[in-house]
Amino acid sequence: MAKQRNMGETQRRSDNLVLVGYFLSRCSDFSDGKKSKPPPDLNVATWNDAYDLFFIQLSEGRPSQPFRHSLKGTRDIFDSLFENGRKGWSEGQKRGQELSLRDTRIHERWASRSDDELFDAVKAFIVKPEKVRKPDWTRDELLIVLDYHLKHRDFDPRPNSPEITELVERVAKVGDVLGISKQDTPLRSAEAIAMKLRNFSAHDQQYTANGRKGLQNGSALEAELWNCFSERVDEVSRLATRIVEASSSLVASEAIADDVEFEASEGRVLTRLHLSRERKRSLVERKKKSVLKRTGQLVCEICGFDFEKTYGERGKGFIECHHTYPVSSLSGKSKTKLSDLALVCSNCHRMIHVQRPWWSVGELKAVLQSSRNVSR
Repeated sequence: MAKQRNMGETQRRSDNLVLVGYFLSRCSDFSDGKKSKPPPDLNVATWNDAYDLFFIQLSEGRPSQPFRHSLKGTRDIFDSLFENGRKGWSEGQKRGQELSLRDTRIHERWASRSDDELFDAVKAFIVKPEKVRKPDWTRDELLIVLDYHLKHRDFDPRPNSPEITELVERVAKVGDVLGISKQDTPLRSAEAIAMKLRNFSAHDQQYTANGRKGLQNGSALEAELWNCFSERVDEVSRLATRIVEASSSLVASEAIADDVEFEASEGRVLTRLHLSRERKRSLVERKKKSVLKRTGQLVCEICGFDFEKTYGERGKGFIECHHTYPVSSLSGKSKTKLSDLALVCSNCHRMIHVQRPWWSVGELKAVLQSSRNVSR
């Protein structure tokens, strides 16, 4: 009988998980004599995909990554018994040694039975995970990554570096406030963020001047942001800081309704903060009362439209507010003053926001005046 060993961790694993580990080791595909692959019956390309097939049934509440490590470790325990191209859980382990009593019993129970019988025993634990496409990267997330690249252009982005870990946390704040992260797990992995840094490197002549290339197949949005912001390093830095601050502010106030139709160049988070200021009822009412007291009427500051004059009693007191403070300067800590708000009609408000970059009240007013002069 194989020599027994004290494997406290293995003893805590379920019998079913140990059986699956035995199956993965014994039925590994080593047909090319080069690299061990998952059992062909599983019809997956990578070991992580193989482990994930058993996650739902056997994880017992553990997160995905610790479960993968546990099942891999269980598989490796049995590697000394089979010609599968791996050395086993311990470097130089001799065949048939260092198995626990439970490991040994499982091997003895199944050694004389076929691989097909073994697969029939473990396939009851297989649940194919649903393939869910991750949401596209947002401007906000990419601006945070771009900010880091512009400050550290010679940085070699390694996923396990503390710098990347910090970036994961900063980007995760955006995912939380936009509702695209799931179950308190960062949406963007360290590997994904390192890849985005290399994508930006491909656009950076300062980086590529010495023969380096970066990654060449970045997205159109990455190219757009590079062309728009690569020469505005200080502005990108301020934007990234304000996006993170605003994310914390919006999470705290739960002002995260997904009704942003027109996104500013500075990203969705600051757009939401902008709109939340415009739509804050108490602030809007104070602004309207202030203007009524001063002028006696509520008219659009751009085109002069008067809702009450046009619609009578139904339009009395109605007008929209536009936050004039630049979106790029907003943060969760900034306070809105009445002087930051302009009263505008619905049409003019929509024209301000209809495309990037947003126009200011003065810019739209000048365009409207020019159009009126031409039509005379």
